[in-house]
Amino acid sequence: MVTLKRFFDNLRSMSKRLLDAFKWLCRDKFYKAYDNKVVFADTKHITTDGLNMFDVILSPKYYWTKIETLPVKYAFQAREYAPSIFEGFIPKGDYSYMAVKQNGSFMLFVYDIKNILDNLESIGIKPSHIRKAYFAQTEFASCQCDIKIDDNNALSIREGKVIKVPLSLAKEHVNIQEILRTLKLSKNVVKLGKFNRIYEKRTALKGVIYALIFLTALLFAELFFVTHVLNSQEKKREEILKEYSLPSTEIQLNALLKQHERINKEQKDIREKVSEVFKFPFSQGGYFKSIEASRSQISLIMHVNDKSDSIKSYFQKSFVIEDFQDSTNDIKIKLRYE
Repeated sequence: MVTLKRFFDNLRSMSKRLLDAFKWLCRDKFYKAYDNKVVFADTKHITTDGLNMFDVILSPKYYWTKIETLPVKYAFQAREYAPSIFEGFIPKGDYSYMAVKQNGSFMLFVYDIKNILDNLESIGIKPSHIRKAYFAQTEFASCQCDIKIDDNNALSIREGKVIKVPLSLAKEHVNIQEILRTLKLSKNVVKLGKFNRIYEKRTALKGVIYALIFLTALLFAELFFVTHVLNSQEKKREEILKEYSLPSTEIQLNALLKQHERINKEQKDIREKVSEVFKFPFSQGGYFKSIEASRSQISLIMHVNDKSDSIKSYFQKSFVIEDFQDSTNDIKIKLRYE
């Protein structure tokens, strides 16, 4: 039943994607020739009157980046490491991540889609007019000189990173408009969510073809194997139930699972509490003579040379002391916890 449900879910999902692709192809605006325009977005207001669609290169102010060597082969695998790598280095927020492979390492990017779109709109770039978006890092890193972006600022390439610097600190530089006129954009497109139209006609056509091929293959494969898989799974299920003497109904299995989950939680709590007891800071010559633990109690005997109030104060942080017997150098303690 699980496989059959998955089959129909896949079929429904692929049908929806196929329908959406055809709807996209039928849009009047989709057949309009794109304006072959590229703009650089920083803080200066940009006039886009008369431009239907254009590409946007985002200034370094819109993202953070790091170069890392990671134990993976592909960019999509490296992207999974990005949240932990950037943790603690950037403000808390709702971020998206991108990874670009370069030589033996990866260039990792983190960016806030909402912040980018809000800022772009504030300088005159409407999200609905963006064809594709790129980072300055991926588009300008190979430039041989610095790039003047306005009368006061420039982009400079330092140790493989594109950074924004005051124009006075830039070396030999060219105007950014000269760069944009001849720039061949990379394939490293920044995904800006549902507000960003980033697909050209040929991309959508390819998507439709791939969707049709995948859907056809999926139909044949699922229809051919579904009965065999269902029978095989049911047979395997019966073998497992018989081998481990498990109950046959879902209700009984769920009850058994909950019972073992409860037992596991109790055992985990006991281990954690015993671990806290073992962390007691003995003075020289002190040690535990015995420890007995149950679900809510721990009984122990300690041998100590220095009897001070620190023993009680230590255990009172995590336990309720039910009994405390002090005899010679041995102390018997009974602790309770919830």
